[in-house]
Amino acid sequence: MAELNNLYACFKYLMMFFSAIIFIAGGVLFGLGLWIKYGTGSFIQAIGSFSTQFINIGYICIGVGSVLVVIGLIGCCGAWKENRCLLLLFFCIVSIIYITEVVGAVLIFIYKDIVESVVRNTSRVSLIHAYAGPVATDTISQAWNLIMLKYQCCGFDNYTDFTGSQFSNSTGLSYPKTCCVNLKEPACDGKNTANTIIHEKVGTMIVSAVLFVRIGQPRNED
Repeated sequence: MAELNNLYACFKYLMMFFSAIIFIAGGVLFGLGLWIKYGTGSFIQAIGSFSTQFINIGYICIGVGSVLVVIGLIGCCGAWKENRCLLLLFFCIVSIIYITEVVGAVLIFIYKDIVESVVRNTSRVSLIHAYAGPVATDTISQAWNLIMLKYQCCGFDNYTDFTGSQFSNSTGLSYPKTCCVNLKEPACDGKNTANTIIHEKVGTMIVSAVLFVRIGQPRNED
């Protein structure tokens, strides 16, 4: 009997432990949602017409985080007070979440290439048709300048992304100054493409990190 009681106590505290993890995960998601909504003002301006989608992600994080916090509390309270109703409710909710996660993971795996293709195409379209240069004040240009300066990359794949672009056609340059390793280097003239002059780091992974955010499209299509 003593061994059975010890096993029961072990399950009880194990249940509380997993519930605490769910509670903490919910709190992290809730905090992330608040950060997206209130702490990313400049980035939201930079992504222009797709800012609504980014803000919606914040709302989703807040909503999901709140639900997880409640589920964690239900699990902890049910285990601590040994309440069968709360434990049954916890089990049903968690089962639904797990099924949803499995379905979501399968869908993401199936459509991963499609999502990556959409991100690549829309990002390159914004770079070719809307990027106006390092001193431009429009949100698309500022977004690309910020990415290239902060992550030390040049375009989406490399400097050849600017070939035939609005920027290249209007300035006659092969790349903007924000591609340069040293912005004050005299050889950084928009034509010298030596790997010691411009960044070779690929920006693909950087841009793909915001899979739910498509960085602008041409605002005016004549």
